[in-house]
Amino acid sequence: MTKVSLQAAEGARLEKQAKPEEAIREFERALAHDAQDATALIGLARLRLSRSENDAGRALLRRLLKVDPQNAEAQVHLARLDAAAGDEKALGVLKGLAARKDADAFVLLSLGQTLLTRGRFEDAAQAFERALGLQPEESSILLALGMARQGQGKGEQALQHFQKATEVNPGDYQAPLLAARLLVHQGQPNRALVLMKQAMERVPDKAELYPELIKLYLLLGETKGAMRTAAEFRTHSPRSAEAAYLHGLTNMMMGHTQEAERLLKASLSLEPNGIDARLALANMLRMEGDQAGAMKWLQEAWTLNPQAPGPACELAVLFMSQPGGTAQAVQLLGVALGAHPDEPSLNLNMALALAGSDVPKAREHALRAKARGPKSIREQAERLLSRLS
Repeated sequence: MTKVSLQAAEGARLEKQAKPEEAIREFERALAHDAQDATALIGLARLRLSRSENDAGRALLRRLLKVDPQNAEAQVHLARLDAAAGDEKALGVLKGLAARKDADAFVLLSLGQTLLTRGRFEDAAQAFERALGLQPEESSILLALGMARQGQGKGEQALQHFQKATEVNPGDYQAPLLAARLLVHQGQPNRALVLMKQAMERVPDKAELYPELIKLYLLLGETKGAMRTAAEFRTHSPRSAEAAYLHGLTNMMMGHTQEAERLLKASLSLEPNGIDARLALANMLRMEGDQAGAMKWLQEAWTLNPQAPGPACELAVLFMSQPGGTAQAVQLLGVALGAHPDEPSLNLNMALALAGSDVPKAREHALRAKARGPKSIREQAERLLSRLS
């Protein structure tokens, strides 16, 4: 039996308790003492891979196979990494392992994750279902099966798996986060808000989720809640350009224009090429009737990235409000659509720009916006299509 060092045993305990930072420290301490500690190598490899640090994880797995050439977990991890990179032979190895009667949940999960990255949602779901049959309460399998079902367009089934994962693993934030995102897409922002708050309570670094929570508040029209949360974000991350931008945006929406301008310009001082802050400043000036000032900020934003949907849409709206500006709107929307042909806002604005000159093309873009857009865009596209029919 392989002897497990105290540090590696402590790292494994912390890993099971979903305390990755502490676990990494213990595994690294174990390896500093014994570079061939197999428990520490596989534990640290798992954690690196869970953070998408694939090169570091691969190096640890190769070190482990030198110590233990028959280590099955290391072999499966490496096969999954190679298969995800497009290696058909490695995918065949995974399929062969999964086809065995004694295939365990780890092998099936690895195969499913590989198929998921390739967009083979039905095959991935079958692998995850088999894995779930072996470990019905394993949150990582429930989470993966939910993503596969969502990829299949089976939103309700996906939601059930995400919610079950939330229940069986009270320390994980990914399940309520994915459920919240799915509910937003389904047009259920109130239910999404409950789960997003739950994710916020669980996430180690709240900076990761603050922007989504703020935008969800705004979607619900709860501007005060959005501004309060943006202020928390700014306090939590004072050097974040995004935090300054969102705090400025919410102040603007509350009518606090001087404070909004200060915060938005603070965002630009932190990120001089920031596009969102420029768009917000343009909108504020447009609401104040300063069309020339708004045009200046919009043109700056568009120049920074002519293919970005936001500047193209905002500048197109401004052009369409001016006599003879529709042709310019069509031109710049065309550039952005070349990079993002299915983007809902771009398609909706292109449909609006073409409605008076090319009805078939306008209908084509409106249908794309309706097919892929959130509820608000779908509703606008439907109204436009009824006018064009």
